Amino acid sequence: MDVPNTPESIAAEGPANDIPVPEAIRRIANSEDRRLAWHFFVFFSRMEYALKRSGKYLMPVEKAEPNWDKFGSDHDEAFRDSLSDPTQNAVDYIVANPPRYQIRQDGRMNWSEPRQRGTGPLLIWLFLCIRTVRNNLFHGGKFPLIPIGDPSRDRNLLMNALVILNASLELDQEVRNCFFDNLEDH
Repeated sequence: MDVPNTPESIAAEGPANDIPVPEAIRRIANSEDRRLAWHFFVFFSRMEYALKRSGKYLMPVEKAEPNWDKFGSDHDEAFRDSLSDPTQNAVDYIVANPPRYQIRQDGRMNWSEPRQRGTGPLLIWLFLCIRTVRNNLFHGGKFPLIPIGDPSRDRNLLMNALVILNASLELDQEVRNCFFDNLEDH
């Protein structure tokens, strides 16, 4: 199979499903967790957009970056005080099973020890974990060179991260408004 190598040849192939890709990549893209991963990506991306768009959670640097730590610090107490049972369960899961991150060890890729919760604000630490989940998924960390002992752990991290992101969206009306800005049904 010839793989198209120009934008014109890719466009001529028709819908995305018809674009030739290696079978191994197609298996990953068609895995049963693809919708969960897609929902996580869309929600996470929209949350970052809302944080930046609000202005008060835009990092004071040239590159537009969200200030997750400031948002977490500003709303940590309200978050802890308003935990529903599902959100508390999600927090408990992340605390008990924090994500690992990729490291270079002896010239090879490996996994860190899980980042344990310290004494700082809970919501800042949870956002750090959620960003690690996002980085692992987006940058290929869920398809490492070494086998994953428990693939359901990745699914659980994604699901619980979504629950926490959704709960945190309710903490700041301006961020929530920015999140739903230009979306028709909310």
